[in-house]
Amino acid sequence: MAILPIYNIHRRIQSKSGLISRHYLRYVFSKVKCRKCPLKESCRVGNGKSKERSYSITQASEKNLERLRFEESEYFRERMKIRHRIEEKNGELKEAYGLRRADSRGLFAMKLQMYFTGFVANVKRISKLTELVTQ
Repeated sequence: MAILPIYNIHRRIQSKSGLISRHYLRYVFSKVKCRKCPLKESCRVGNGKSKERSYSITQASEKNLERLRFEESEYFRERMKIRHRIEEKNGELKEAYGLRRADSRGLFAMKLQMYFTGFVANVKRISKLTELVTQ
């Protein structure tokens, strides 16, 4: 949350709803009053060329707060520790085995392509492991 000065220097507060139900408050400041503010050095409002300066603060909805609470949980942290391994395998399937582009149309065809691509990748991985064991 932004720390706004105690002084009442903002000109107006606009309450807006953006895309995907994001609600935010926009504080609009006079450029003249902004120059005289004692907290100018630590301020994040900016030094634009417009007549007024503004700062927006996103208001978290209940859905966002629920997601933030979930991200603070121990379960989420444990899942994030193994995510890079899963993403690595997905990247390999896309880059090396052509899963980036669908061969044919339709969800069923895409599922088949995914299963066959995964099967081929696993067979290659198994064959490399067996070669290492036999040597």
